[in-house]
Amino acid sequence: MDYLFQRSLDDLVKGLRSQAAASGESRYVAKALEEIRKEIKATDPHIKAAAVHKLAYLNALHGVDMAWAAFQVVEVMSMPKFSHKKIGYLAASQSFTDSTDVLLLITNLLKKDLSSKNEFEAGMALECLSRIATPDLVRDLTQDVLTMLGSSKLYIRKKATLVLFKVFSKHPESIRVAFKRLVEKLDDRDSQVVAACVSVLHELARQDPQPYLLLAPELYRLLVESTNNWLLIKLVKLFALLMPLEPRLAKKIAEPLCEQMRRTSAKSLVLECIRTITVGLLDNTEVVELAAGKLQEILAASHGGDGEDDDPNLKYLGLQAVLDLLPVYPQLVTQSKSVIISCLNDVDPSVQMASLRLIVSMVSDSNLADTVQILMRYALSAEKIFCNELLSSILSTCSRSFYELVTDFSWYVGVLGELVRVPNFEQGKEVERQLVDIGLRVESVRKDLSRLARDFLIDSSTWENSHIHRVLAAAAWIAGEYVELAGDLFEIVEALLQPRMKKLPPSVQAVFLQAVLKILVHFASAAATAVDAEVVDKMVTLIRENAGSLQSHVDTEVQERASNLFGLISFIEDEAGSGEMLAGIREAFAKDLGPVSQFSQQRVVVPDGLEL
Repeated sequence: MDYLFQRSLDDLVKGLRSQAAASGESRYVAKALEEIRKEIKATDPHIKAAAVHKLAYLNALHGVDMAWAAFQVVEVMSMPKFSHKKIGYLAASQSFTDSTDVLLLITNLLKKDLSSKNEFEAGMALECLSRIATPDLVRDLTQDVLTMLGSSKLYIRKKATLVLFKVFSKHPESIRVAFKRLVEKLDDRDSQVVAACVSVLHELARQDPQPYLLLAPELYRLLVESTNNWLLIKLVKLFALLMPLEPRLAKKIAEPLCEQMRRTSAKSLVLECIRTITVGLLDNTEVVELAAGKLQEILAASHGGDGEDDDPNLKYLGLQAVLDLLPVYPQLVTQSKSVIISCLNDVDPSVQMASLRLIVSMVSDSNLADTVQILMRYALSAEKIFCNELLSSILSTCSRSFYELVTDFSWYVGVLGELVRVPNFEQGKEVERQLVDIGLRVESVRKDLSRLARDFLIDSSTWENSHIHRVLAAAAWIAGEYVELAGDLFEIVEALLQPRMKKLPPSVQAVFLQAVLKILVHFASAAATAVDAEVVDKMVTLIRENAGSLQSHVDTEVQERASNLFGLISFIEDEAGSGEMLAGIREAFAKDLGPVSQFSQQRVVVPDGLEL
């Protein structure tokens, strides 16, 4: 009677869906757990199995802890009815860990089910063992798994072969006993079992390929004879691991790889062959040319294709293969340029990033401007994350090896100005660094930098983006450092001291105040006419009105800069001796700052007695 009125898993799912719409899901889950805790203690196997089933569902979808029900899970695993047993094995696979106490209780249960005449019960036990295997379980059950390798049923042989990987991983000593039995499966009458065996060998070889080099002759036979694409892909991947260990192996498999690429229509297999060629056959011109031709076909088909051709995984692998072939076959990029660029607009982020890496890798001084233009165009419409990947790539590429690719710095300063105005811009720190760095290194472009700095400071609409604040700091530094190129100095000071300045971070405000001080020193020391003196007075009044409160700013740096500024104003207003002092300060500011050489640290002599 209790089972008749018990809520089923279907009822639980329907209830959760209705409560999710009403925002009462957590309360519903808590209530369901209370019911499950009562039901799971029942002696009726139907009620207990249904309770475990519901608990497993809540654990999978809502992260509900079910460690407390481990013993009841074992009870359901032990039930004679297959539909109940299946629920128990599912729950165990899902929730048991190495620290689960009841694992000690299931060794005999697994032994019994592994030897079951019902192939689905035996398969279920194998599947569970692959999930919950511990060294002790594996040690006790290895012989049972090996016995199943000889089963007449394909379903059992395939699963038993795959479970050997977990057996070897958890209990390495079993390799001595079981490895020969595993290798025998390379000659199994069914290709699915052979594929399972090769898959296990591949996973083992990823950890240490050396022991599996002796299998090369048998693997070569399979590579030549097999027509199973999945098996061929695993074989090719396995040879990619073995080739670096034996140079002669690369020459041996070159022709079979080419033959597979010529005859197969499976693009995944072709791409795996190409990847293996990049591992050890890049010096074989004929093989590389065939690989490049096939790769070009795949990329062309993926552009606007459908079905397998539009598989993002194949696109990604294709682009990655182009990158691997680039050192020995650079013309492939030129031949597929339009497809590669179009992938910047792909819906899959991994494809976009692969395309970007490829485009950046082929940049030279002759195509830098065109490449930057392309990346900027895509950045304008890209999502925020990828937009900033594009912008970051532009910045890192152009500044590579101290701007070795940049032949026109006026052009690049303009690029930095455009880049800052991209809607999703978040590269302020790097742009700040480069603006200052270029100013220090390239004297001929300082006038362009000063114009750009003026534009940033006067256009207050750019101040809204917090990521531009560091760029504004660079603009203020440039305006103060290269004051003789700044143009209308009063206009610059007005921009630096506009009310919005006080909303900037303190570190930026400090740079602004220092720039104002430099401008004031320059202008006041150079004032030669009554008109100039009047402008100085106006500038001082402007500073008093807008920066006076900063002398009591909570940030020490801002407070000090403001105090220095007003101390200077006091000297200016005290005409006695101020001219000579201003000239001295101006002379100090006029000294050119230069970039620090990357080799400077090496030139520093280590003092005697200093232990590094």
